[in-house]
Amino acid sequence: MSHVVQIKDWRTSAATGAAYEKLLGAIGTEDFGTTVRDSVMSLTAGARRIYLFEATSREESSLQYFFGEPGLVELFPAYRKWYLPLDPVCDAYHAAPACSDVAMVRVRPSDIDSPGFRRRIFDTPGIIERMSVIQRGADAWRVMSVARHASDGRFSDDEVSSLIGLACLVLPMLPVNRARRRTLMAPSVSEIEERFAKQYPCLTARERQVCARAAIGMTIEATAVDLGIAKTSVLTYRQRAYQRLGVTSPIELCTLVTH
Repeated sequence: MSHVVQIKDWRTSAATGAAYEKLLGAIGTEDFGTTVRDSVMSLTAGARRIYLFEATSREESSLQYFFGEPGLVELFPAYRKWYLPLDPVCDAYHAAPACSDVAMVRVRPSDIDSPGFRRRIFDTPGIIERMSVIQRGADAWRVMSVARHASDGRFSDDEVSSLIGLACLVLPMLPVNRARRRTLMAPSVSEIEERFAKQYPCLTARERQVCARAAIGMTIEATAVDLGIAKTSVLTYRQRAYQRLGVTSPIELCTLVTH
């Protein structure tokens, strides 16, 4: 049976502190996940697989980053369909029921009751142990899981302590990283104008400009200043565009070009 414990006290080393500085600088960028990976590698003898994800229930989770051997991603569909509800990591959620609670679970192949799960996720790829640190956030559990291959051996007590400290620094960053990534990936005004031009050629150039700004939430006043036209003109262009597109609000307008 997997070993679940609630973490009441955790500490960081000087090495973890240095990793923390790099992690802060990587939040919201493509480098965040790889910075976590490099930190794990620097604090342990190695890791075959690393996962960062958020979960709202035993059945619902969102993966932010993963690292592993070639072909790992091919296991994901089967894992989500058949094995996710059986995963002992979900058993640790109850050990972190309140916001900021932290728990840890160590799983070995013998802890997995399902023969298919044990064979495909642990035995065949040579995974001999997986350690997961779970932190309860305001609206989800945040999880960092690290799995070891037989060639690396099982986690030592010092490695466990280091990974708990690292996870307690990393996990609060997950929702911030997700939000910043979403912001960075949002299309620019010019990109939205191009979408309107391509999808709705019935609009004039000025109507496209006004619609693009409305779609990203700019007010009538801000749009007027940005385009150098009167507020009444903005209202006129917006009203004409709404009629042609069959919408009645900026939210509906945004939906036309962002979904």
